[in-house]
Amino acid sequence: MILKNILNEKYSIELINIMLRFSFFGIFLSNLLASTVFVYIVFDYMNHTMLFIWFLLHVILLIGRILIKNTIDKIIQENKNSEKLAKSLRILYLLIFLTTVLFGYMLWMSVILNIPELGIFILGIIIFTLSAGSISTLTSVYKAYLIFIIFNFLFLISALLYHGGEMFIVFALVMSVLMIMLVFSGRATFLMIRNSISLDETIHTIYENSSDGVVLIKNNRFVSSNKAIIDMFNAPSKYAFLHTDVMNFMPKYQPNKSNSMRLMAKNMQKAVREGSIHFEWLHNDYYGNQFWCEVVLTKIHLDGEELLHGVWRDISERKEMQALDIRHQEEIELINANLEDRVKEEVEQNMLKDRQMLHQSRLAQMGEMIAMIAHQWRQPLSAISAASATLSVKAQLDTLDNDSVINTSKQIDKFVQHLSATIDDFRNFFKENNHKKSTNYTKVTDAVLGIIGSTLKSKGIKVVLELESESEFITYENELKQVLINLVTNAQDALLENKTIDPLIKIKTYTLEDKYVLEVSDNGGGIRDEISEKIYDPYFSTKLNKQGTGLGLYMSNIIIQNHCDGTLSFKNIDGGACFTIELRDA
Repeated sequence: MILKNILNEKYSIELINIMLRFSFFGIFLSNLLASTVFVYIVFDYMNHTMLFIWFLLHVILLIGRILIKNTIDKIIQENKNSEKLAKSLRILYLLIFLTTVLFGYMLWMSVILNIPELGIFILGIIIFTLSAGSISTLTSVYKAYLIFIIFNFLFLISALLYHGGEMFIVFALVMSVLMIMLVFSGRATFLMIRNSISLDETIHTIYENSSDGVVLIKNNRFVSSNKAIIDMFNAPSKYAFLHTDVMNFMPKYQPNKSNSMRLMAKNMQKAVREGSIHFEWLHNDYYGNQFWCEVVLTKIHLDGEELLHGVWRDISERKEMQALDIRHQEEIELINANLEDRVKEEVEQNMLKDRQMLHQSRLAQMGEMIAMIAHQWRQPLSAISAASATLSVKAQLDTLDNDSVINTSKQIDKFVQHLSATIDDFRNFFKENNHKKSTNYTKVTDAVLGIIGSTLKSKGIKVVLELESESEFITYENELKQVLINLVTNAQDALLENKTIDPLIKIKTYTLEDKYVLEVSDNGGGIRDEISEKIYDPYFSTKLNKQGTGLGLYMSNIIIQNHCDGTLSFKNIDGGACFTIELRDA
């Protein structure tokens, strides 16, 4: 079944492009350089006409592989139909197979004609070196890599066994083990490349298709933007937007009389210093019309550079509604008629505000999630790079042993699976889902810790799990994840702000009669009595100096009560705070 899946595997344009980028080196190495060395080694032992024909066939294959490489490249550039691309790839697979056949023929002829054993041994080493080197040239199209590896080693191993002798039998067994190791190592490398491309595509989709404006800021200038922000500023094109002076997009002074340029510079500096910042801003569009935006700036690292990831959301309607609310308060005493319609209108406006606040809360989490994903990827990518480098160095020094290859392959596979799981967690968290589904607290907790667990560990915070309840219930799973992330990150902030010794977050679940209970507690000192009644109020935050939005607990309470039909409660415990979620099955 696994082999069938590999043979039927489809390869994206990005994977094929990676192979094309490095294929010329592999073609030159296998069809010209290696074949020349083969001829040199067996020159004194074989018919020269036969050697000339053999070498000429290699040259023909070299030309054929270069031509088909250029054909595939042209098909991709011209966006031609996939059938032509698939046909060209099949021709490439055939040319790679014929290359292995030529090497296999020469190995067998060397054995049959009894050339010196040292020569046969050297030919075998060359075949192994070519196969190992193909990890860097063919592995992004795993089927091509598999053809080259399998047939090269099959011809080599069969020739060695036919030759016989204790040394050559041992050599054949070693080559068999190395073939298996290279097959699995190549698969792990292929999965790593494919998953990396998948993550890039996911982030690009989020970036380009976001309904909010998204930009990247470098040296106080916009260097990249999505379509939403172009529309928001009414710019005629992305080029026009990116090449317009930033000061043209804001009035000289903000409504609080602050100089716009100086205040924006301070906000950017604060985002770099503290990691993120959230504020409201009065903007001019491309033609000078003013509108209000909500801005979230988050510091990120991309390609070794420190950038600001900015999210802009037009809140002009919300500002207008806030102004309307003030007027409504003045008018409400004069309104006695049509009370039912008036109440309905106010309820709809409040529902709109709640949706906006929920979107704002998830928006702020998006910037934090990108930083968390970057943090989680850094260690496994470094480990994979180190493992690959170790294999390469040992291979070059001829010190590569079976145990090293097996252990390194297992390590690479473990890290690749971790990266793949991180992608799934990231995708699932931001996936739009308006339907309830069956889940349990263990699944929700595992998904949340898969995203933020590495960040907690890096900050020295111990997470204790007492997951006693495995019972399934029906709810909005992604919204429940958002609430749990809010509770855990709030606990994290309290622990770090209070500089708690041996910081601890405990997540406990259990079933109480017909209730499904989840508790998040910490030893961060608890919440002061004078503010405990305000923690669920919108825009109330104890982290004003850190640009807290004041929406986390408010939206968590709204989600649990209004969406999940449950309750969210709070109490101070010995040395900290404890938040409790109680749900009933729908």
